[in-house]
Amino acid sequence: MIAWQPERVVRTCVATTRDSEAFGRLVGAEANARNFEAASRRAFVSDGQAYNWSIQKRWFGEYVAVLDFIHVLGYVWQATRASGGTDAEQWSRYVRWMRGCWQGRVSEVLVEMHREQERIGQPPEDAEDTDVRVVLSRARGYLRNNVDRMKYPEYRKAGLPVTSSWVESLIKEINDRVKGTEKFWNEQEAECVLAVRAAVLSDDERLTKHLAARLGSPFQRRTAA
Repeated sequence: MIAWQPERVVRTCVATTRDSEAFGRLVGAEANARNFEAASRRAFVSDGQAYNWSIQKRWFGEYVAVLDFIHVLGYVWQATRASGGTDAEQWSRYVRWMRGCWQGRVSEVLVEMHREQERIGQPPEDAEDTDVRVVLSRARGYLRNNVDRMKYPEYRKAGLPVTSSWVESLIKEINDRVKGTEKFWNEQEAECVLAVRAAVLSDDERLTKHLAARLGSPFQRRTAA
């Protein structure tokens, strides 16, 4: 049996407590250091957060923008549940909408969602976030705002990733060290801890090299006074 899954060659990461603008500069610098520009195929995979796409436009404008398909599945499932019906009807609807998104027929899915929204009604301004009308409207907006990043048949044909699962798991590895009970940081301390944690989780031995070259290292040659 031929393995089709891509294998990770090397992983590096960066982390910061600062805003998305500062984080974007870190990610852009890291990609530049890794010489990603020389790659024949480049993709920027993210969820639907607007600030992530701002980073993509600012630092990775030439990369193919890909909406994480796992997030799509979550919103489609929520929309399916909000539309109501029996369990069998909901599952049938979910499979149809999920397959439509996977096959690049997002516009058809949006037409059906719009029809369901008209049936159950538009959400009033004072509606709760859990109101089914709000849930469906939110899912429609998510797909509508990201339709240009959901060309999954093209991405698969080009061998591009369609999910950021590895990054999601990496975030958990970062959080295990930084977040939790009895952990309190000021901004400077948190930045230091994040920098070290990111270095530990990187595959390029950057932490080992830093420790060997830092001032005060026992491996550093000292000049005579």
